[in-house]
Amino acid sequence: MRPCSLIAAFLSVFLLSATARADSASLLAQAQAANAARHAFVVGKGTEIRATSDNKSFTMWWQPAGWKSSAGVIVPLSGHDGWASDGIYLWQAYAEKYGYAILSLQWWFGAGESIDDYYRPEAMYPLIAAGLAGKGVKPGTVFFNGYSRGSANSYAMAALDRAATGARYYGLVLSNAGGVATNYPPNQQIVAGVYGPQPFAGMNWAMYCGRLDPDPNVNGCPAMSAARDWVSQYGASVLLFIDDANGDHGGFMLNPANVEAALASYATVLAQAAMVLSNAEADCLFNWGEDSYPALLAPRRPPSQTWAPYYYRHYPATGHHVGVSAADQHLYLLNPQGVMSDLGPAAGWAQQAGCR
Repeated sequence: MRPCSLIAAFLSVFLLSATARADSASLLAQAQAANAARHAFVVGKGTEIRATSDNKSFTMWWQPAGWKSSAGVIVPLSGHDGWASDGIYLWQAYAEKYGYAILSLQWWFGAGESIDDYYRPEAMYPLIAAGLAGKGVKPGTVFFNGYSRGSANSYAMAALDRAATGARYYGLVLSNAGGVATNYPPNQQIVAGVYGPQPFAGMNWAMYCGRLDPDPNVNGCPAMSAARDWVSQYGASVLLFIDDANGDHGGFMLNPANVEAALASYATVLAQAAMVLSNAEADCLFNWGEDSYPALLAPRRPPSQTWAPYYYRHYPATGHHVGVSAADQHLYLLNPQGVMSDLGPAAGWAQQAGCR
């Protein structure tokens, strides 16, 4: 190659990289050019596309007709060199079937393969959380799934969601063909206890591996078996482990049975989440109880308190306590003689009271 051709080639690569990283609009244009068919599919489905708050990238939001914020949201994270449109394209038919929305973040900046060519988890999580908050999504109702490189980042994303500053949106995490890289700084932080001794406590997990994966010790079944043990060590409950004898690295989405198995686990998680009362809902229920049963619960509107696992109120005039247990999400009444009565699922009472 002649020197001038070499310089021209270098400049074209440099300019492409600069354009890809320039701003949200430039990256979106690059994404459209990279896969025009998938981009057209996404736009044709009425997907909402927004620039990220840092103007480095963009998100895509699709929802079915009549979607409600409690219905569920799928948040896919693509593999290397992936586009946000991939997540909408691959999941849309399933999401429409079950009534879920999809939020897809463009986390690759369009050029390069280094860590800095992608959002790091600590920068990515707030963008996803902000998108979910803007749609009124409830904690515990999101199905976060990462594929390949996205899967390798799913562990840190889960830890951030469960951290003190996290919003606890993720009801189910799917790590799809991407094991735990122990030399990855975000994972090293988990091991070092930055997020506490049990950063995945209370978190539900699913995993996929294909026995035909060409890199078994990084993305295949040996790697994912080790990942299952690793997240369990830190408190996670692994609800589903798909060991696909005929699957390769991308085999999860290619086999509808795999996808349906994961979505069945998600449906179980959503059903459990529907039984969980927020503190605001519990306060509304307590207020209704005070107005409906003044002889038992007086004086009205005492401060709510927490004594694990109960979120409760004490009524000194009558000596009663009423509270919701985080252990089973039931409503309990404790009388002055110390006798505890289980009044049943708090969600049912909250619905009766008009609190949800």
